[in-house]
Amino acid sequence: MNASPEHRPSLSRRFWLHSALLSGACVAAYAGIRMIPVEPCEFLHYGDFMTADGVIEECGYEETNFFDMDALRFPIIARVTPLIDPEVGVATPMKLTLYSMQGRPIRAENIAVSHTERVHALIVDPSLDDYQHIHPAAEGPAGHYTFTFTPQYAGEHQVYLDFILLTTNRRALVSTTFEVPGDETAEPRALSGRFEEDGLVYTLGAEDGSLRAGKDAVIRLRVDPADGKHVEFEPVMGSFAHLVAFQRGRHGFAHLHPRNPFLRDHDPLDPDLSFSIHLDQPGDYRVWAQVKINGRERIVPFDLKVRG
Repeated sequence: MNASPEHRPSLSRRFWLHSALLSGACVAAYAGIRMIPVEPCEFLHYGDFMTADGVIEECGYEETNFFDMDALRFPIIARVTPLIDPEVGVATPMKLTLYSMQGRPIRAENIAVSHTERVHALIVDPSLDDYQHIHPAAEGPAGHYTFTFTPQYAGEHQVYLDFILLTTNRRALVSTTFEVPGDETAEPRALSGRFEEDGLVYTLGAEDGSLRAGKDAVIRLRVDPADGKHVEFEPVMGSFAHLVAFQRGRHGFAHLHPRNPFLRDHDPLDPDLSFSIHLDQPGDYRVWAQVKINGRERIVPFDLKVRG
C-alpha cells in the first residue's frame, strides 16, 4: 500500500536530509585529517633522494649524504644578523630572516616540525672547533626569527639551515655567514675517533675499520663509563643521537640520525647508535655527536679520515 501524499517526504526535506548527512561526513573527514601529523612522512628527517640536477625530491628513512652547499641552490634567501656587536664568550642576540627568491616571507607555520623543531641552525666556526645546534624561533614580522648564540672563537661563522617546507613537502638546505671580530684560531685541535670527558669514553668509527670516498659505510657511536657507572640515554630532538659532519673548508655538511629511528626499538641503557653515511670526497672530517646522557645534554667532537 502506497503512502498518502501527506506522508511522503517532500523533495525539499530529502534535499536537506542528504545535505546534512554529507556535511556531517565532511566534518568527520576534516577532523580526521586534522589529527594526521602535518609532516608528509612519519619521519621527515630520515633521508632524502636527489635528482641528477641536485634537487632533493622526497624523504625516506635514512640520511646518508654529505651535502655540498657550493653545488646546491635552493630558491631561498637567508640572512643572519647579530643584534649587538658579537664578542667571544658573550651571549649575542641574533636575527634570522627567511625569504623566497620572489621576496615572500617564509613563515613558521609553513615549516614542518621535524625532529621536534621547525628550523635547525647548524653553526660552526672557521676552525671547526666549535659547533652549536640552535633552533631559531619566529618573532617579529613574518619571515623573521631570533636566537641567542655565544661564540667561542672569532672569525667568519658558517650557518647551515635545515628545514622542511610544507608548501612543497621537501627539505630545504640553505647556508649563510656572520662575522665574529677578533683573531681566528691559528691551529685547530687535533682529535681522533675517541673522546673522553666527565667520566665517559666516546668512540666513533667505521664498522669495517675505514671509510672510503664514494662508498656506502656504517659508522657506530659508543659511549662507555670510565668509572664503572651506568649510562642512560635520553632522547634529544626525538632521537637517541645526532651526528653532524663537516669537511675542512666548510663546503657543506652531513646531518645523520640512527639507522633505526624508532626510540621504542632501543634499550636506553644500550641503544644501537649505528649510522649510514656516504662521502664522495676523501679528506679529513670533523664529526660532532649530540646526545643526552644521565640527564645532561652533551656535544662531543671526533676526527675521521676518508680515504680515496
